[in-house]
Amino acid sequence: MKTEKDIEEILDNVKIPSDEEVEAAGVRFDRRLRRVRMCRRIVWNGSSVAAVLFCGLVFASLWVHEKEEVPEAAKVVSVIKMDHEFAVPTLILADGNSLNLKEKKLDSIVQKSNIQIANNHIMYDTARTAREIVYNTLIIPAGFTYNVTLADGTEVTLNAGSRLKYPEEFVGDLREVELSGEAYFNVTKSGQPFEVNIDGSKIRVYGTRFNVKGRSQKTVETVLIEGKIGFKSPGRDEIQVIPGEQVAYNVGSGDIRVKRVDVQYATAWLDNVFRYRDKPLDLVLEDISTWYGVEFEARTELARIEITMNLSKETPIDEVIQFLEEMTNCKFIKERGQYIVK
Repeated sequence: MKTEKDIEEILDNVKIPSDEEVEAAGVRFDRRLRRVRMCRRIVWNGSSVAAVLFCGLVFASLWVHEKEEVPEAAKVVSVIKMDHEFAVPTLILADGNSLNLKEKKLDSIVQKSNIQIANNHIMYDTARTAREIVYNTLIIPAGFTYNVTLADGTEVTLNAGSRLKYPEEFVGDLREVELSGEAYFNVTKSGQPFEVNIDGSKIRVYGTRFNVKGRSQKTVETVLIEGKIGFKSPGRDEIQVIPGEQVAYNVGSGDIRVKRVDVQYATAWLDNVFRYRDKPLDLVLEDISTWYGVEFEARTELARIEITMNLSKETPIDEVIQFLEEMTNCKFIKERGQYIVK
């Protein structure tokens, strides 16, 4: 039992806030309360993805963390951008020839191969006749998604800003592809293991559906929808993942984190929407940059701002920018073809 002297010593060490500190805390609380009330006024009436696409913006809310003041000298300017090398979905064949996949007359070009192209979809003949591996590369620029069915029947959907290198036919004991960007895989079950290589890490698949996303900050996010996968980074043992879990791998530090997630947010892009819940604004802008082919130069700390929204990807970029300004209190100033974020 503490003595009276002990209690007096404890009370002497208690820090009583000044009137100025109490007043500042009250102001911060009032600001947060107004933001919460504003968010509650926004109602999502849509009942399906079709409603999202029809109505455009059907729901949006934002929670902004209180930002600490950062001295101007300490602020780091970061640029969010994507590769503009290709303007349309393009297939690079093993012989080096490239096909514009939006060209209407493709049949005559590929009729001698095992490739069929129609309706934003490439399909490969499943007949196994090859004795050596020859690779194709599918490149998807801003504003597009594209589907490919590989020779083993595996279905892959590529998001904007992505590349997939894969063999025309799988030869040997391993089915292996190389990904840059984001893709959704529905892998055909087989005795041959299926591997996805991305940023030095490997995802070993045993018949499953999953989403893989490589970010410009050199991170890889893998979300398992169904089945079983193993994630392996350099120098680490393979990590087994169960459905509903995400593996987040930092290429620079080597850190790996596994957590439960709501898979609808990882696969929302398949429904042609931007769907986020408490997502840092810098990651949201990365997705917007990739889809619209625009660049952002951040001159403020965007990672401290978290945003929740459902927004059709058919929304014009000017309306997207206007929405972000209204919801984040950031200013997006267009200069020389890019947006300065302050």
